[in-house]
Amino acid sequence: MSKIGIITPVGREFAPYLKILKEPILSKKSMLAFTEGKIENADVVMVQCGVCKVNAAIATQILIEQYGVSFVIVSGTAGGMDRRLEIGDTVISTEIVYHDVVPEIIIAGHPCMQSEFFYGDENMLGLCRELIKEQEFTQNIFFGRIATGETFIDKEGRASINERYSPLCVDMETAAIGHVCYVNSVPFIAVRSISDNEEKSGVDSFELNCDKAAENSADIVHKLIIKYTAKY
Repeated sequence: MSKIGIITPVGREFAPYLKILKEPILSKKSMLAFTEGKIENADVVMVQCGVCKVNAAIATQILIEQYGVSFVIVSGTAGGMDRRLEIGDTVISTEIVYHDVVPEIIIAGHPCMQSEFFYGDENMLGLCRELIKEQEFTQNIFFGRIATGETFIDKEGRASINERYSPLCVDMETAAIGHVCYVNSVPFIAVRSISDNEEKSGVDSFELNCDKAAENSADIVHKLIIKYTAKY
């Protein structure tokens, strides 16, 4: 059976998995703690990567090269950009883009992509859609674009990002994870739940809503893994 890598940026996003992770084995590489174990019948390797793109990229490359994961799931929180999204709602990535990188850097330069977008795995997206039809969730779930950059988006910068990319939400890690997965030909998907939005913005909103948003993300990932292992 394939091994699944699960990445969360911070400890509060990692915490819900401690309730469901079985047979944990801890190891450390490049100043990061990796936990191997099982979620239901699936072999998983989990890591709290830290905030921002470089940290996320380091963790992803180690998961692929040293732990041999064949699939990567990004789990955690995000800032809502689309006004339809309420606190606690969840976004499942169909595509990821950097909002702070000039597109030509990754189109004309390495890795010479056809566009600036990294795409979520179609097979897993299909399983997500099946899951949502089959089960009830307390939050609304959206499929769409996530934009990534090195800045926590509050009021400043919101309009320009929406104008350029119209993302459902923003975060500080997922595009880097998608980038590393792309160059390694490893499929990925992101499941990010909203901790702050235009109406309830800022770090205070994140702090207030982080735990619940993290639980919503982990709940979907948990159920998705059950479905994935049953099929594959």
